[in-house]
Amino acid sequence: MFPVLSALLATLLVGTVVTFAAGRHARWAALATSAAFLAEVGFLLLDFPGWPGFVAGVPGFSYSESYAWIHLGWLQVNYTVGVDGISLVLIFLTAVLQLATVVYSWEERQRPGAWFGLLLLTCLGCVGVFVALDVLLFFLFWEAVLVPMFFIIGYWGGPRRRYAAIKFFVYTHVASIVMLVGLLALVFYSGAKSFDYSAVYAAAPGLSVVTQTFLFLSLFFGFGVKFPVVPFHTWLPDAHVEAPTGGSVLLAGLLLKLGGYGLIRWAVFVLPLGFKEAQPVLFVIAFASIAWGSIVSLAQRDLKRMVAFSSINHMGIVLLAIALGSSLGLLAAVLLMFAHGVVSALLFMTAGSVHHTYGTRDIASLGGITPSAPTLSTLIMVGSLASLGLPWLISFPAEFTALLATWDGLAYWVLIPLGILVVTAAFYIWMMQRVLFGPPKGIPAAVHELPWYETAGMGILVAATILFGVLPFLLVNLITSSPIHGFAGV
Repeated sequence: MFPVLSALLATLLVGTVVTFAAGRHARWAALATSAAFLAEVGFLLLDFPGWPGFVAGVPGFSYSESYAWIHLGWLQVNYTVGVDGISLVLIFLTAVLQLATVVYSWEERQRPGAWFGLLLLTCLGCVGVFVALDVLLFFLFWEAVLVPMFFIIGYWGGPRRRYAAIKFFVYTHVASIVMLVGLLALVFYSGAKSFDYSAVYAAAPGLSVVTQTFLFLSLFFGFGVKFPVVPFHTWLPDAHVEAPTGGSVLLAGLLLKLGGYGLIRWAVFVLPLGFKEAQPVLFVIAFASIAWGSIVSLAQRDLKRMVAFSSINHMGIVLLAIALGSSLGLLAAVLLMFAHGVVSALLFMTAGSVHHTYGTRDIASLGGITPSAPTLSTLIMVGSLASLGLPWLISFPAEFTALLATWDGLAYWVLIPLGILVVTAAFYIWMMQRVLFGPPKGIPAAVHELPWYETAGMGILVAATILFGVLPFLLVNLITSSPIHGFAGV
């Protein structure tokens, strides 16, 4: 049988190497790689759930492969990969954002080989995280993502880029070390015969409640910093504001999703008793993140910083959905991660285009830009309306499912996220009223419409926003096809 997941990784790896070496032709190599990768992922979507894997013992996963890698006595580490509906949705998100980012960055002139190569390398690491079913393999891909993003922020970023890059790396790396300790303790204390997910998944439920709780909290710290949720969020605004637009897109669209995915895959599913004990803590942190992200967004003058803080709000809703511990909540969490990945990427691109066109992102310095840039104004409006949950756009089915799951699990506590959604709508409407409408302000004489590549890059995301807002069942059916985790009640 053809090793389809290894082929996915090989496509990105070979494309990354070629892109680094292509120099001024790097954009074409990156475009070809992104198109080929999206086509391969499309094949998986059409064929899913696919055929049985190479090796038995990876339950609930399709296209699974497992090969001996490091076998030294008690150390049984394998190259084991596989996907279910949850991971495949996020791989599809990676493919869409990679293509959109490459197209949007088409005219990058500052070391284009390194720029496009690092973009592809970041996506390679994310896909590796989503397919890895071995503890050590998962961690290696997890850490590999930090390196290209560090250089993207530190070299192509804004005036405080070095500070932001170092802060990003230190925060996330320290959290990763705590997460690794938790994963290794999980393997050793559970008595699993290997580092494979199937072995750990089968052995971990036998651990005591106290042990599971400590392990769950250590994993939650590692994954929570990457989310990020309050109080682990302080690295995010600096990283987003200083990162170049393409870096912000991948940071918000993909890297934040690694935290949610890791929490679901390696903590909630594997340590059910510890998850149950930690639920009150998760609820408190989730509600704090939802409220803090929205309220602080209201006070922002910088368009990009506003979008960055709104990401904390949305990822708080993701954590709330996960913390509910229900099939409907889990479905909502994955839908929210996909929706936020697309919409936040679109909003960061519009913020970047505003800066390119008008020379500022300061909301108070802009006004009435619609007559001079109708295309950009339309894209800003689509992204903003999607983020506040307008029906027929991608965030609505995700947020509605999350609210429904919250009502089902917590009854009237649903009023907290429901009320905060009103605040979210308020700051996006306030921003649109200030920037798009009213008397023209801060518009240079030489202002121009968007170049074709920026329009095309954002157009890909607008198409996804509308398609999955109108036809959300395309994602729902894929996510709920994961039999191992009991979606029968959805």
